[in-house]
Amino acid sequence: MDNFIAGLGMIIIVLLLVILGPIITIWALNTLFPSLAIPLTFETWVAALVLGGIVRGNIRKESK
Repeated sequence: MDNFIAGLGMIIIVLLLVILGPIITIWALNTLFPSLAIPLTFETWVAALVLGGIVRGNIRKESK
């Protein structure tokens, strides 16, 4: 039961990060660069999500 609750908690955290991450990115850009004036719409949210995925890239941890 504890593993189920821990797994459910992790899923909820990941979903919140995926949903709120692009919103926070747009907010931060608008705060740092007011001349951008990026509107918070579904299209800009998806664009920020895609851009975050591209910039993140592929990170691999090498085992020794």
